[in-house]
Formats: sequence, C-alpha cells, structure tokens
Amino acid sequence: MHFFYLAHLFLIIVLPIVKQVLRAIGIGVVAYVGINLVINEAKDYAMANLGTLGQSLQMILGLAKFDVAVNIYFAAITTRLLLVGIDRMADRRTKLSTNTTFTA
Repeated sequence: MHFFYLAHLFLIIVLPIVKQVLRAIGIGVVAYVGINLVINEAKDYAMANLGTLGQSLQMILGLAKFDVAVNIYFAAITTRLLLVGIDRMADRRTKLSTNTTFTA
C-alpha cells in the first residue's frame, strides 16, 4: 500500500519538475547550438573569402592580426546575444512573479 502512495507522489510532484527541467535544458541547448552554428558559418565564410585576396594583402592583414579582430568581433556578437537572452529570461521571470497593478 505504501508503494502506491510513493508512486502517486512520484507521478504528481516529481515527474512535472523533471519535465520542466529537461524542457529548459533542451531549449538552452538548441539555442546555443543554433547560435554557435550561425556564428561559425559566418566566421568560416569571412576567413575563406580572405584566402582569395592577393598574397601581399594577406601578409599585411596577417601582420595586423586581422584574424584575431574577426574572432573578437564574433565573440562580441555571441556575448551580446547571450546577455540579451539572459535579460529576457530574467524579465520574464519577474513579470510572472509580480503581477501587481498600481492605480492612481
């Protein structure tokens, strides 16, 4: 009889919590993989097109560390997208928890 109550407790309380955690992890993984894929494709495209330049121009860009600048640029884009996502999640969380209206 006690096993029935434990199974019932598991189905009512634990299972929805596990589903919610797995759903949150899944959304985060899909977003990360998608953003990472787009950024890497753009970076590969930019670096591949740099290979079509003349040799003297490639050497000048190599001395100027242009590849490092491109990596910094794409890292800044990724960081910006990450911070916007965190802000939106935090904003959504505060909107759900505080639904107070002020009237004058």
